[in-house]
Amino acid sequence: MAKPEPLLGRIALVTGAAGRGIGHATALALARDGADVVVNTHRSREAAEAVAEEVRGFGRRALAIAGDVSVPGEVDAMFAEARETLGEPSIVVASAGGLWKPRPLDAIPPEEWRIAMAEEVDALYLLARACLPAMRIAGWGRIVAVGGFDNEDWRVPSEDGPLDYALGKAARHWLVHTLARQEARNGITVNGVAPGPVTRVPPEMLLEAVRGTHALDGYRRPTQVEVAEAIAWLVAQPAVNSTMVALPGPEPGAVKA
Repeated sequence: MAKPEPLLGRIALVTGAAGRGIGHATALALARDGADVVVNTHRSREAAEAVAEEVRGFGRRALAIAGDVSVPGEVDAMFAEARETLGEPSIVVASAGGLWKPRPLDAIPPEEWRIAMAEEVDALYLLARACLPAMRIAGWGRIVAVGGFDNEDWRVPSEDGPLDYALGKAARHWLVHTLARQEARNGITVNGVAPGPVTRVPPEMLLEAVRGTHALDGYRRPTQVEVAEAIAWLVAQPAVNSTMVALPGPEPGAVKA
C-alpha cells in the first residue's frame, strides 16, 4: 500500500536545510509527504543542490536558494525566486538559527549578541512577514519554528549553555504563540518544536531513515529525523495550533537545572 501524501501539491520553504541537521531532515520528510521544497542555505549552495536532488528523488520539485534569512532584502529575494520557479510557499519552516557558543554574559561582544538575535528572532519575523499575506488570501498556511527545550526557563550555567542562543529561542516560542492566536481565523497554524540536544543520524543514512528503511533504534534520542517527523506531523494537522512540541528525548535532565 502506498504511503499517504498529505502535503501533495503544497510548496514548503525550509531554512537551514543544506546542513547535516534538522533542516535537511525536514526537507526530506516534507518531500516524502508530498510537498515540493525550497531548500534554503546561508553557507553552501552546492550542499543545498545536493539536498534538492534528494527531494527530487521523491518525485517532487525542488529549488536550492542561497540567502541569509536574517537580512530583509535576501528574504524578499528568496520568496520572489520561489514564487517564480515553484509557486507560493504555503509551508514555512524556520530551522536556521544561531550558534551554540556558551560563555558568560559579559563575554558576549555586543555585535555577536545582535547577530544571535537576528538569526533567531529577526529571521522568524522576516519569514512570517513574507509568507503571511499570501497565506491569508489562500486561507491556508503552516509556519513551524525550531525552538529549544526549556529555553523559556533557562537554568543552564553560562559555561554550559549560551544565554543569547536561549533568549533567541525563547523569543521564537513567544512569536509562535502570539502569531498562532492572531492568524488562526485565517486558516493559518503556527507551531514549533523544542528539541533538547540532538544526536545526528550520519548524512549517508539520513535519506534511508526518513524513508523508514534505516531503523533509529540505538541512537540517543532525539535524532534530527525524529524532530523532522514532529515538524511534518504539525504541518499535516489542521487542528493543532500554538503548540511547542518538546523533544527532550529520554534524558529531559540533559538540560540541567
